[in-house]
Amino acid sequence: MLCYYGPCKEGLIGEHPFAELTTEILEKRFSGALRVERERVRAVVYFENGDLIYASANLRNLRLSEYLKKRGIDIGKLSGIDSSSDSAIASSLTARGTVTQPTLAEATSEQVSDVVRVLLLWPDGKWMFDERARLTEPLRAKLQINQLLIAAARRIDLRFTASRFPNGSEVISRGSTDASNLSLTAAEGFMLSRVEEPIELDQLVTVSGLPKPEAVRTIYGLVLIGLLERQSWPYALRAGAAFRKEQPLKPGPSKPAKVEPQTAKESEAELTDFIDRIATAGNHYEVLDISTIAGPSEIKNAYYALARRFHPDRFHELAKTALHSRLESAFARITQAHEMLSNPDAKVTYDAKLAALKNAGRIAGQGSNSAPRLSDPEVSGTAGNLEVAELRFQEGVAALALREINTATAALSAAARLAPNQSRYRAYYGRALAAHPQTKRLAEAELQAAVKLEPANASYRVMLAKLYSDLGFWRRAINEVERALSLDSKNAEARKLLQSLEAKK
Repeated sequence: MLCYYGPCKEGLIGEHPFAELTTEILEKRFSGALRVERERVRAVVYFENGDLIYASANLRNLRLSEYLKKRGIDIGKLSGIDSSSDSAIASSLTARGTVTQPTLAEATSEQVSDVVRVLLLWPDGKWMFDERARLTEPLRAKLQINQLLIAAARRIDLRFTASRFPNGSEVISRGSTDASNLSLTAAEGFMLSRVEEPIELDQLVTVSGLPKPEAVRTIYGLVLIGLLERQSWPYALRAGAAFRKEQPLKPGPSKPAKVEPQTAKESEAELTDFIDRIATAGNHYEVLDISTIAGPSEIKNAYYALARRFHPDRFHELAKTALHSRLESAFARITQAHEMLSNPDAKVTYDAKLAALKNAGRIAGQGSNSAPRLSDPEVSGTAGNLEVAELRFQEGVAALALREINTATAALSAAARLAPNQSRYRAYYGRALAAHPQTKRLAEAELQAAVKLEPANASYRVMLAKLYSDLGFWRRAINEVERALSLDSKNAEARKLLQSLEAKK
């Protein structure tokens, strides 16, 4: 690959990947053409003042004609169309009025996005960047380049990303990119939340709670899109003083200042208070401690603030303890709240469910004569705990009906813990546990507790029989169904289950 037009730079993609070259060009606001080649595939990507404006490749499925065909415009069936290049196709079709500018722009943007996706995953090949080259064709694309970069980073080989960070003492800092229009994973959001001030790479990996290869790949993706910045970027292009991005070391110690850790008792006390607050929260808004009219930014910021302080991975020293299990359950509820409220469609459904709960007063035909108010202040004491338990029970049963198993499990767990002698709380908690393959065996203890608290309740024995059936304990399942029918001979659910079990004998 030769430089024909004057000053340019060449190299190997294995040393300077397409993603890093693109990030560098965008950061330095360069204009020019980045030409890449791998085996028989060749592509060119044009930049203009730091914006990626167009890309094309010699692969047939990445030609403009293929994207127009998806929109009902088959070039092969039209006479007099110059199909020698994408630009020629576009000019011919617009001149004839066959395609509108909005349709052409949409097709071009989809084409360019697909070309870039392919190039981002190339592990090897050659590249050449020519700063003097300019796009003379009228085609221009609009694409979310940062979203393409972070999506590609999630698929890059772990060994490769590890090779891009050879120095564990390299300092990672917060970048200036606006994250509001980006769709980040929970791991990426949590990683970002851990960088409040410059921090060494190895320290960031440790506090992330992720295995090192996954943590480094996550950091790599966030660096590519500018949400994080690294101290030593492996630049490939012109790197004069005006363009370098290395972070100057601040006066004093090179390592970021460390906050004195809390004592074990202080940490556990804070965790207990936090877990209790989550347990008594009546809905997702109270879980995140936001108002019901909170906007997307406020919802996201509230979640990240909780993740920074209370993510279970931060408390690995408590692993396998009862407190850590409670924390995991609490944070599962926080994650569910964020996922629900950050999705506009899901939020509308959830708000409607809250309104229905408030008006219904009771769930599953049981409970107090009036539902506890969703806006009740924090309560304490036996009476308050029972009120909160009833509210959590209502929320849990409603979540079960909607197949929101994580929400149901967290809510019903809190209800059963606050009022362990309430048989229906234990029974429905067991039912929620039984709905997940990993917790089926835990469900048995809760359902047996419910049966022990209320031996004459046929429904609880049917729940237990279903669990035994799922676990393959046919004899136990039949015994429980027969006991249920002895209590309620007209129980249709028990009769149906018994027929099914006998057929499996």
